[in-house]
Amino acid sequence: MSENSNNTPNPLDIIAMVKCKSSLEGIPIEMQNEEYKDILTKVTNYINNCPHHIVYDYIDINPECSRTM
Repeated sequence: MSENSNNTPNPLDIIAMVKCKSSLEGIPIEMQNEEYKDILTKVTNYINNCPHHIVYDYIDINPECSRTM
């Protein structure tokens, strides 16, 4: 994991890994060999071991209704 000047993970690394994980998970399980599964596990571990900052926000469903995400 690359870090920036204040020793926090580079957000671009995390975004790239999340996109990678999403792509890898799109392959059916029956088509995944052991090496493939190992790569997916390593990507998942990379994402899980970075500090997370959970942010809650509201998204408008319609003019009268908003939902928390």
